[in-house]
Amino acid sequence: MANEEIKENIIKIKILRKKLKSYIKDEKILIEIKCGVGGDESSLFVSDLKRMYEKYIDKKGWIKKIISKSESSSGGLKEITIEIEGKKVYKKLMFESGVHRVQRLPKTESKGRMHTSTCRVAVYKKYLKHLKDDIKYKDLKVETFKSSGAGGQHVNKTNSAVRIKHLPTNTVVECQKERSQHKNKKHALILIKSKIDKKAKDENLKKINFKRKMLFGGGERVEKIRTYNYKNNRIKDHRFNFILNDLQDIMNGGFNKIVKKIKSYVKKK
Repeated sequence: MANEEIKENIIKIKILRKKLKSYIKDEKILIEIKCGVGGDESSLFVSDLKRMYEKYIDKKGWIKKIISKSESSSGGLKEITIEIEGKKVYKKLMFESGVHRVQRLPKTESKGRMHTSTCRVAVYKKYLKHLKDDIKYKDLKVETFKSSGAGGQHVNKTNSAVRIKHLPTNTVVECQKERSQHKNKKHALILIKSKIDKKAKDENLKKINFKRKMLFGGGERVEKIRTYNYKNNRIKDHRFNFILNDLQDIMNGGFNKIVKKIKSYVKKK
């Protein structure tokens, strides 16, 4: 009987591990799409790229949330930022960063001239891990001392005040508001965790801002990573050197064709 229970528990543990792994693999990214060269036509293409990505996101069953957007007078978007959460989402979309070029006849063009415009896309991970979750007690130097605050004889005669230093980050906090050393230590730990967490967030923000500058570039046509030619129903990827002759299908939910092509190229390399 005991052996059967052990086997059942082992099976349950394996199932839980699989579930846990699937949760761990979920991640959040931010995708930003901004106007480049081309005025109104560029803002309309921002909207088109947004729809293309959203159709793919919905097919994958990922969670999306619009963080910010700015609309243009032409009915398009000057820029938009979307948060996406899902399994392997960064791996699937990481190569979208760069300048996307569109060649087509605008609806407002009366002379039949082809226009070339650009949009800039940046994809980067949204940092979820906070340093406070990884604080180890061995990295903390805890000291006690006599409080200098109010409280009569008690605060002056007992080492109720607490000072904590986080050695890796050289962060120091003190707490002496309570008469109890235990309570002061508890408050000090909360405070130092918050301070370290803020430092981690600030560092992450610096990394994100630096990466955004690297990913966006200047929005010039010469920096293009992909060209969308509507007249010929063709998409050409300049980095991975492939052409797909079904632009309309890709823009309307078939974006996975691009993902597969890139995956195939990366595997070969």
